[in-house]
Amino acid sequence: MGIKKAKLGTLLLDSGLVSERELSAALCYQKNQRCLLGASLVKLGFLSEDRLLDFLERTLQLERVDLDNFIPDADALAMVPEERALAFTVFPLERCRFQGGPVLRMAMADPSNLTVIDALEFMTGLGIQPVLASEFAIHRAIERGYRQDGKLESVQDASLSHQSNEKTMISVDKFNKLVDVLQAKGLLTATDLALLDKE
Repeated sequence: MGIKKAKLGTLLLDSGLVSERELSAALCYQKNQRCLLGASLVKLGFLSEDRLLDFLERTLQLERVDLDNFIPDADALAMVPEERALAFTVFPLERCRFQGGPVLRMAMADPSNLTVIDALEFMTGLGIQPVLASEFAIHRAIERGYRQDGKLESVQDASLSHQSNEKTMISVDKFNKLVDVLQAKGLLTATDLALLDKE
């Protein structure tokens, strides 16, 4: 899986898809609006959503998923609370096996964010297999998957059951301690902290 350690802004700048001035404007917009960099670039008109996703698909060598036609999996949703899905801009798709081990396929708007992947792996106890989706599609999927037709209650019930039966699940307190440790070590970006502060 070709996830690179370079941040999205650096990847886009190096590719010539955005200029330094456009990137600076998008970073400023991102800080003020508390959204992802990719969404900022799209909202400001510097990149189309399709062009951004095409670039990420090609550069990171990841699968692209159409969430608008995806049927949510209650078991996968139960592994990631709605507030974390919103904070990290991710949508859990399904639990499956990859290269011999259990993984959780996760739609991500920024799969280059290794801090979020690490946090999700710690929280779920599973490897995370990122797939691409736009921030807008992920928010629509969260709305549909966690809330549509009163499914939120059943997902919460499934989550409680899952937490009691799965030894790999951790408590919210332990997750928050992880966030504190990552913050103390400087591994969370200002954007990550701003998203967590919204909770």
